[in-house]
Amino acid sequence: MADSYMVPLEVEESACPDPPIRREWRSLGAAEKQAYISAVKCLSDKPSKFDNSTSRFDDFALAHISEGLDIHYAAAFLPWHRHFIHTFEEALRAECLYSGSLAYWDWSLDAADLAQSPIWSTSGFGSDGTSAGERGVGNGHCVTDGPFSNSTRNWQAEEIGSQFKISRNPHCLSRGFQTGDAKKKLQARVTPESIKSILEQDSYAEFFKELEDHAHNAIPQFIRGDFLLQTAPNGMQQIHLYPIS
Repeated sequence: MADSYMVPLEVEESACPDPPIRREWRSLGAAEKQAYISAVKCLSDKPSKFDNSTSRFDDFALAHISEGLDIHYAAAFLPWHRHFIHTFEEALRAECLYSGSLAYWDWSLDAADLAQSPIWSTSGFGSDGTSAGERGVGNGHCVTDGPFSNSTRNWQAEEIGSQFKISRNPHCLSRGFQTGDAKKKLQARVTPESIKSILEQDSYAEFFKELEDHAHNAIPQFIRGDFLLQTAPNGMQQIHLYPIS
């Protein structure tokens, strides 16, 4: 009887013949940056596969909300988000003929002042929400510059206990950069020294806790707006966030 549980497993060798090379945003040339932004805007113009009144881009925010807390503070956190950005990358290629790879933002390069990162330029992802303008979501205001200015995001998530209530709430892309002492404390979590400390934890469990509690949470708490919410994919156009995955 015991022998039936001892059948050797067959292990197939596999390899990735052409892995994508992901580079830090500021290392891309102007044409490469424009190609990525154009592809994201293309996805925003395509219809959703799930809802006739939203966009293909909105599908990714909806997927993130739908999984809720199952993909945060859980073992699935890193692998789920790896697959998530891979799926987004593949959608850009298959549906919008994008030929590049996702870039990433190395937060540690901007730890002295996250608000001055080049990703917020008008040729990047646009800057902070305009405080004198229309109020958006997540303590933010509408983004009024850059290629995604005045764009509409459709989904909202309200946290109720351990679940999220998903609802349609068309609103402007919103940001509300943190300021003052709160900003300084968040920036301290993403310095080169802090990232190094996270990566040098003695066990995976300690690494995972330090990453999600500190560096990972610092960025949405700084950006706020859409990125503060469970609909975070609304807010960063899926630039591959270092060092999540």
